[in-house]
Amino acid sequence: MRLYFCLAHPLFRASGKDKTMKRIPKTPIEFDYDLWTTEDGKCMVRVKRTGEVTEVDRDVMKALRAEEKRLRRSYTGSNSDDTEEDEVNSSTLSLDALPEDDVKASAWLVDPRDFAEEVTTAMLEQDFLRILTDTQRDIFAKVLREGMKPYDYAKANGVSASSVTQHIQAIRIKAKKYF
Repeated sequence: MRLYFCLAHPLFRASGKDKTMKRIPKTPIEFDYDLWTTEDGKCMVRVKRTGEVTEVDRDVMKALRAEEKRLRRSYTGSNSDDTEEDEVNSSTLSLDALPEDDVKASAWLVDPRDFAEEVTTAMLEQDFLRILTDTQRDIFAKVLREGMKPYDYAKANGVSASSVTQHIQAIRIKAKKYF
């Protein structure tokens, strides 16, 4: 039974410590990551919010450590002679670490546009255009997207305004079914 237990649960140890990983050091609550180095020299990072652990490059580890030091110093109020290093690594890696009352300093970090929404909309629109006829695609592009008046489109293309209106209605019906 003891052999089965050791084979089935190899991570449990009698000492209670796992020798493959060192103790995770305490970091400020406001800092989003726990940082540590393993015995074999690997730089490890754990995201506090998700608990995800990953190995990172030494340069990334240096940047995160510098940010952690800067954050610790800002709360303790102590200054150091490493002001040049602080200026180089002054990019904010944690948005939660910004003071909430300093709206002016953090306003430039917020992107007013949602590019993910724009890309998704463009992809849906491309798929929708595939189900339209050539005439409907042209009317969709010029009348509905660019804002040309249906009468002007009809006059420019030598068709009646009522047929353009019928095509627009057909496009809207297909759009209701598609979206």
